[in-house]
Amino acid sequence: RMWGRREEDKNIFDYCRENNIEHVTKAIESKKVDVNTKDEEGRALLHWACDRGHKDLVSVLLQNNADINSQDDEGQTALHYASACEFPDIVELLLRAGADPSIKDQEGSLPEEVTESSDISSMLCEYSASKG
Repeated sequence: RMWGRREEDKNIFDYCRENNIEHVTKAIESKKVDVNTKDEEGRALLHWACDRGHKDLVSVLLQNNADINSQDDEGQTALHYASACEFPDIVELLLRAGADPSIKDQEGSLPEEVTESSDISSMLCEYSASKG
């Protein structure tokens, strides 16, 4: 494992990407880390968990008051990430937890417009319609 970061060099985002739920949960609950802390691109832990498809971690972050509609430097929300990376179960989880499917990124794209998955886009459309 020469290429991985040494344990002591890892930051909370590394643990998040690795799906190290135990470490992330402890860090947040002990208040060592703000659940809404962002990396240099404006991505929060929630963005990364959605990007990597770590559904259980997404749940944990939401239970710890992660800002569900937080936008990164490109204006993308967790819903954009889950949609673009095609994780329908995470999209559903986010919607149920109150994610807003009408937030556009800086290019003016809705989450339903950044996915190749028809399942996800129809879920988002239905959800938006039922809210409307």
